[in-house]
Amino acid sequence: MIAWSLAADEPVPSVPPNHSTLLRAFSDMPANRLPIIGFPLSAGPQEAVVRAGLEAAGSGIGVEQWERRPHQLADALKEIRGGDDFAGALIASPHKEKAPPLSDALSDDARVSGAVNVFVRAEGRLRGHNTDADGIRAGLEAILPKVKGKWPRNAVVLGAGGGARAVVAVLIAGGFQHVAVFNRHLHRAEALVGHFSRTARHMELRARPWHDATMEAELARAELLVNASGIGVESGESPIPADLIPESRYVLDLVLHHATTPLMEAAKSRGGTVANGQAALLAGSAQTVRLLTGSAPDSEPLKAALAAELGVPEEGLAVVGD
Repeated sequence: MIAWSLAADEPVPSVPPNHSTLLRAFSDMPANRLPIIGFPLSAGPQEAVVRAGLEAAGSGIGVEQWERRPHQLADALKEIRGGDDFAGALIASPHKEKAPPLSDALSDDARVSGAVNVFVRAEGRLRGHNTDADGIRAGLEAILPKVKGKWPRNAVVLGAGGGARAVVAVLIAGGFQHVAVFNRHLHRAEALVGHFSRTARHMELRARPWHDATMEAELARAELLVNASGIGVESGESPIPADLIPESRYVLDLVLHHATTPLMEAAKSRGGTVANGQAALLAGSAQTVRLLTGSAPDSEPLKAALAAELGVPEEGLAVVGD
């Protein structure tokens, strides 16, 4: 029960506050909550960069960690739909591929990739986006020829999770004609390829077993190699033997914690052009902040946050290796 009191010189209101008045007041509260949903969940570079972008925008949106198992995702999104104080949600592994069917609407990148990493809430509805795709485009533009008509047409993709789906979606839209997807669990690569069965009708998209001989044959024809497997993120190991990489290849290794990686070094030693995942993360995070706030953030706070999270000076962010 709410107690109402008046000072001695205040007039008594003719219409006392009631339940509907309180509901209207609460509905006018700003949306300032942004859960990040994943399992297991721990603070990481992307969360830190998005936080910095939101703070720099003066949005007042605060990021919360919600550790939820896959079967709890639907209930978590239901709670967010029902709360006017939610701006949306960030979706982390392993939920990205499970989120699209739980959306009320999807952006083109989310629909094509079959993965969602950002929800924006509006009037009790959740629109799913895939800003990983924005990041992948930025990463590729850092290493591929400036004229898109001169981009290669053959690629190898390592991995089959939400990040790999964003990679394949961008490659399809970029006019690639042959893409081989490798995963240590072949059925996951097959599931990824199956998802793109309609949008990839004009090209050859194949799931391939993770064997050196098979990979060597595919790399011999592929000018571009993208590592979205997560292998070597913590240990600093290359996902594939160095001697499998031919000369003059483009390599995008979506590792964040290392300015360069064994995979990048192997490609560079053979005249390749390489980039790590830092440019991709910054571009994707900037797009995430823009979707949530309506304006693009300044890049400097995002770069500073990423450098601090990785424990390197800001000038130590090596987004392109040459």
